[in-house]
Amino acid sequence: MNDRAAVATPNDVKASSGGLEQRLGLFDSTMIVAGIMIGSGIFIVSAEIARDTGGSGWLLAVWGLAGVMTILGALSYAELAAMMPHAGGQYVYLREAYHPLVAFLFG
Repeated sequence: MNDRAAVATPNDVKASSGGLEQRLGLFDSTMIVAGIMIGSGIFIVSAEIARDTGGSGWLLAVWGLAGVMTILGALSYAELAAMMPHAGGQYVYLREAYHPLVAFLFG
């Protein structure tokens, strides 16, 4: 018996089911993770911030400030990635900026 014939491929699943494709792509997986993170965190974090700041206006200001800080962080990482196009991410950035021991301890 041929081992190859016993293994179902995605094409076999798609052709035999006759319904929806049973696969997740990069976009699908990203949207699921984003939905889980936003769905679980936005209610808890918003309630805590509203409790600490005392009003909805301050809540929106804190969310806006956090958004600006996130964009600045993303732009910083983009700049570092353009300057040092090596595999390793933060490990490479810390190794080049400080010392290999610092990068090792971070990792």
